[in-house]
This record gives sequence, C-alpha cells and structure tokens, in this order.
Amino acid sequence: MNGTTPRAVKKERKVTIAFRRTNEPQHEAGVESILLGNNGSLFTASRDSTIKRWDVSGGTPSCTASFDGHADWVNDLAIVNDLLFSCSNDKTVRVWQAQSSGALITTLSHHSDYVTSLAAAPARGLVATGGLRGEVFILDVATGQPVRLRPKLKADPSGQQKQQQVVSSGSRPGYGPLSGDNGRPPSSSAGSFGAEDAGVLAGSAAHKASIYSLAINQAGTVVAAGSSDHFIRLVDTRTGEKVSKLRGHTENVRALAINPGGDLLLSGSSDGTLKLWDLGMQRCVQTYVVHTDTVSSVVACAASGEADWSLAITGGRDGRVFRTHLSTRTAELLVQQAPPVSAMAYDTGCSRLWVASPHNGSVSCYQVPREASGAAAKGSGGPGSGAAFAAPSRVRPATASGSSGHFGRNSVDVLRAQTPAATAPVAVLPGLHPIVTHRVLTDRRHVLTRDSEGVVELWDVLAGARVSSYGKADIAAVEAALFAPRAVPAWFGADCKLGGLSITLEPPSCFAAEDYAQSLGYAGVPDDCKLNYGKMVLDAAFAKWRHRVGQGHMLHAGGMGADGEPPQGGPQAPHGSQSGSPGSGQRYYQDSWPKYWEGVQPAVISLSAAGLAWRRVIGGFSGAEVEPDEVPAWVGDVVLRGAVLVPKEAKCAFILLPEEGSNLPGLLQSKLNAPRILQVHKVASYAISKLEEANIHLEMWPVYMQRPEGAQDPQPAQGVTTYYLELTCNGMAVPYEMSLAAVKKYIWRKPDDVVFVFRVRDNAAPAQLPTTPTHRAADVHEGQHAWQMGAQVHAANRGWLLALACCGFHACM
Repeated sequence: MNGTTPRAVKKERKVTIAFRRTNEPQHEAGVESILLGNNGSLFTASRDSTIKRWDVSGGTPSCTASFDGHADWVNDLAIVNDLLFSCSNDKTVRVWQAQSSGALITTLSHHSDYVTSLAAAPARGLVATGGLRGEVFILDVATGQPVRLRPKLKADPSGQQKQQQVVSSGSRPGYGPLSGDNGRPPSSSAGSFGAEDAGVLAGSAAHKASIYSLAINQAGTVVAAGSSDHFIRLVDTRTGEKVSKLRGHTENVRALAINPGGDLLLSGSSDGTLKLWDLGMQRCVQTYVVHTDTVSSVVACAASGEADWSLAITGGRDGRVFRTHLSTRTAELLVQQAPPVSAMAYDTGCSRLWVASPHNGSVSCYQVPREASGAAAKGSGGPGSGAAFAAPSRVRPATASGSSGHFGRNSVDVLRAQTPAATAPVAVLPGLHPIVTHRVLTDRRHVLTRDSEGVVELWDVLAGARVSSYGKADIAAVEAALFAPRAVPAWFGADCKLGGLSITLEPPSCFAAEDYAQSLGYAGVPDDCKLNYGKMVLDAAFAKWRHRVGQGHMLHAGGMGADGEPPQGGPQAPHGSQSGSPGSGQRYYQDSWPKYWEGVQPAVISLSAAGLAWRRVIGGFSGAEVEPDEVPAWVGDVVLRGAVLVPKEAKCAFILLPEEGSNLPGLLQSKLNAPRILQVHKVASYAISKLEEANIHLEMWPVYMQRPEGAQDPQPAQGVTTYYLELTCNGMAVPYEMSLAAVKKYIWRKPDDVVFVFRVRDNAAPAQLPTTPTHRAADVHEGQHAWQMGAQVHAANRGWLLALACCGFHACM
C-alpha cells in the first residue's frame, strides 16, 4: 500500500453512508407532501430524502420514477408546467423535469437554513419558497433567479444599502436558465447563499420566526407566510413590502390556502383551529374547531355548482380528516386513522383523497362522498350521524370581529362526528415503517434499530445489511442480551433521521477502529494483518467512483479496452484497494469486504466545497464527481492514494509478572506495548514462548466468556503430566477472546498500565472468570459523545500518523 503525506489538520467535510432497506419503489420514512400532477400522476416527498412519481390513473398505483438528490427531509413540492420544485432540510430547492425518470435541472441554494414550504402561481410562472430564520423568496421561472422578500437585507458590510430586487407578476412564464443550454442542467447552482449575505442578514431587524407554511394568490402578487410566532404575514411580491400581519392563532401556523379570487385565506395551526380570513378586511371572520390537535394540512375546494371554494378538508395530528362546510358551519368526518396526518391531496374529478402520515412511508387513498346529503348539508345531522352535522347554537366572539358576505362574524366550535365516511382505503402506495431509534453495540460494528411498529433488528455496518430480526421487542432488553465486553473506539456516528440507519464518518476519528483480517473472515493472510474499519467502509462506498476516476486516467493515457473497461491483465483499479483481484461480474468492484454493492446498495451523502449537500446511491457514481469540489480530499487520499490516517494513540501498555510464590521467573522484558486490539491469547502465547527460552514448558489452556463453536478444553495424554499457563488480572482469569483494551476497561478498570499475572494452572481450583458487567446505558451512549468530540480532540492534541497496520510487541523504553 502506498502512502501520502497527510495535509494540515482542519475541520473536514463529513461523509454519511445511508443504508437502504429495499430496492422496491417505496418510501422508507414518513411522507411530508403529496402533489397531484398531470395525466394521472401523483408525486410524494418523504423524510427519506427522495421524491417519487406514481401512476394513479389505473386500478393499482405504480411507481414510475424516483427523484434522488436531496440529502435530508423533502418538505414540500410545487409544479409549474413540466417543472417540479422540491425543498428540503438540506437548505436547497431543486428543480426537476416532472415527467422524466428523475432528471435534475438545477439546485438553488439561496436559503441559509432548512427550506420548509413552497407555493406556486403556475399561470404567472412564480414559485415562493420559505424556511427557517423567517426567510421568504420568490422565484421567477422565466429568469431562474430567486429574489428575497423577507427578511430584508438592510445593509451590506461596507455600509452600502443592499439593492432589493423585485419581480414582476406579469413575467411571461417560461423556463429560462432553469432548463440550461439545450435542456441541459446549468453547470453551477443559482442563488447561492454566501457569507456576505449571512453577515447582512445577521444585522437585519426583520423578524426571525421560522416559516412553516406558504400560499400565493393566482395573480402572484401576494404571498402569505405562516410562522412559528403565530402570525401570518402578507407580502407584496412586486415590491417586497409587507402588506399586513394577521393575528389570531396562538401557536405555529402549519397550513395555508388562498382561494382563486384571492380575497379569502384559510389557515391551520398547532393550536388545533382552522381560521377563515378576509384578506380585504385583513381580519379573521370564522374560527372552526374540529380537531383535537395540530391542523397540519388544509385542502380547499368548491362544492358542486359553486365557482369559488366553500369546503375545507383538513387533516391533523389526531389522525382525523374532516370536511368543513364554511358557510353552514357543519363538518363531516371523512377518515380516521391511528397515525397523525402529515399531508393530503384531493382529486376533485374522482373524489379521491390521498392521506399520508409521518409514521410510515405508505400513502392511503380513500373514496369519499362528493358532498354531504342535502339534509346534512343544511345542518340537520348530529354528532353520531356519521355524515355532516350542524354546529351547536353556542358561539364565542371571534378574535377580530367582522363580516364578509354570507360568512358569519362569530367563531364556531364544530362538534366531531364519530363514524368516518370512508372506513378503508381503496388503494395504497406501499412504504416502510421508519426506523425511529437505534443502539450501537459495544463492538462498534453492530447496531440495533427499532422501527415505528416496534420491530427490532440487528445491523452489521461493515456488511451494510440486517443480520437478525427480533420481531416486536424491547430494544433495551435485546441490547442487554447481546452485551459483550468489547472496547472499540467510537469511529462513526449513527442516526436514523432519514427513516433508515445511517453512519457518519469524520477524520481522523473514523480511522480509530481496526481489527485483524482473520477475525473479519479473510483467509490466507498473516495472523498479524490488520484492517481499518473506516478505510474498509470508504473503499466499499466509493468503489465505483474510484474505478471511474481510474478509468478516466487510463483513457487519457490510451490504455482503455474496446469495451471501456481496463484491458485484461492490466491494472484493475488505482492502488490502495485491499485486494487486487476483480470482483465477480462487475470488474470495477474489488474482491474485498465489505461488499456494499451486493443486495440493497447504500447511498453516500456529503457536502461540496461550496456547502451544497449531495446524495448518490453507490452504483450511481460516474467519475465526474470532482475532488475536492464534490468528493472531500481526505476521501480521495484514502480511496485513491491508499492513505490510512491513524491516530497516534492506538497502543496499550501492559506488564507481565509471575505470581508471587509460583517459583516462575520474571521475563526479561516484562513491560510491553501492543495494539489495543491484540487478543489475550497472543499475550499468553508470548509468555509461553519466553518461559520456553528459560526451559520451562507450559501449554495453553484457553478460557472464554463465550466459547467459540467447536472449541474444547485441552485433553492431557494419559500417563503424561502436562502443566498449563493461567493468566489473571485483578485476581480473575482473563478470557482469551478479549482484547487488551477490553481487559483494561472491564477487568483492570484503572488508568495505569494493565498488569497480567501468570502462573501454573491448578486444574482442581482454577481462577474464576469475571462476571459479565451489568449493562449500563452510559456504556452504550458514551461512544456518541466520544464521536462528536473525537475530531476536536484529535485535531487539537494529536497529529495524524500515516501508517500501515502492523501487529507486534514493542518494549517500553
């Protein structure tokens, strides 16, 4: 393996490996947005960072495309002609060809934090984007440039007034720069949020309450933004000026809808209410209380024979979907489900309602009645009728009184029906239950996960796959049952925010763990050959990228075969792979382990040098991902140039002493240094070999906490007296499968050097094995803190050592 000189220590970009659970076209986490498209298509955006397009025109829905690229939750969707817009917690807005197989047109990075909401005025070619820190932008599709509406940038660092751009609502809709030259994506992202803007924004006196909902009128002149400070702000898109601030909700405003006429606004809030606002009078004219928890989604539509909408379909955290008749103040329960409602879409043509939840990746479709019966619509139903029912006569004053046409001036509490109109879905878009919690085991290789249904599974992060399932179980009890006294440095961080298990690597701490190749299943290798966990994972995750980069180098050198692959007998990949033979069937993968390309391929997530998040399934690398602009340079060092950046302190000092009164001699070199991962059986072998030099012949009697399959106690030959070596620490027999680090942590339990005592084993009264330590939550979770702090500790106090792994004892000087 060839090495390189390590670069100066600095804060490096992290790399996340997101393990996917299925190759089927399913979401692996909750769905945050549903959007009805053209020609019987439906789009879903999920917390698993993907968007999927479904054909729902036939009997059984089918997935026709997956839009992959976001690196975090996808929060909302909007469509303008054949352009699909998506926003995400990765701080970007992405633009896709809606009817393609997932083609990305461009990535906009004008927000400085999570982007939570979108709203479109398709006839005007405008899209509004909102997010945390109170940011609201308007994007003119014709120009492809986002323009800040809120908060205002008052002055740049030089003291000059920042020029505020405005867009014309009359701009002719088009695609402009969003489609690139000849329909190709532009080479760089538009509207990047830079350090200068950050400084200017920090000095702004404008509100910083986060935006969680947006709506825009059809003319594209006014944007309504609901925020965490309970207000709804109306902003003129032509001037960027605030039109009004609507007060009335007492908690976060989660959903907004503006009617086609542009004079009425509906809002749903975490306070459990639905409010109707007259935008001309700028006041609330009705408050409807139909949910017992957050109103998370609002869809408004017109009743039969009416031009403007008069019905509001609302979904909430209480798992219920109501249809409220705004003028008669009646409500009917359409759907009731156990999990909360996170998103909805209503197809007025066929009266089908699509409902999603944050607790699973599936989306249910319900056939709902087009409207309540005439009697019910007039308010003659009752709470138990199962249809619509009248609001009671009791009323309370509205927050801001007023009247608007046929809508009353009073706030109304609407009673809730008990029997839903639709009791079972007529179709389901399949999805998985998201993983909601995890526990990293002491070997720092296996991770327990539990999904929202309570199913517990065991993952091997080196294999990138589930290795055991325990059904619905208590994850703490399973963790306790699997406990083993292992002491492995925390080399990755784990999370499940995307609905699946992900591990995050950051140098230098990601290179802190290693193991012997034989322990990892390699045959025909020296027993002192070691492999680094972090390098193994990076080599597997970036295998195709490495091949494509090497392929490009060979192409420039004129060394490619006719099929575009390296010629047989020539180099199969750049140096640095852990095995030189090509993998079966796919020559760009080396015959090494782990084999992430077998089974369900994980995805790689990282940041570009400009701070843009990106995501690739490992088989999707093309080699065009430039280092260091997109792929971090430290990854290139490891994957392409064979560097292993190992922290200096990877050794463990120990002392070997004879037991007092045993008549065994002391060793010439009794204080030794060895790798932390060295197992006790090698310490015993060393002691036996040194005693052999002193003409003392002892055999090995291995003892184990968990006896390996097939292992048996020694059987002395009849008539022959055989003496056996026994190793103790703190008066207890030392299990041979434990590492030096584990002995120090679980048996020695002192900061100074471990002391091993050797003696002749008394077969009638051998030393007792240590009792398995009580499983403590602190033991499990201390690794997470260590990983978070690891990079800072290493960067501040330790240099990086470029080293080849080798095993052996070194006398302490």
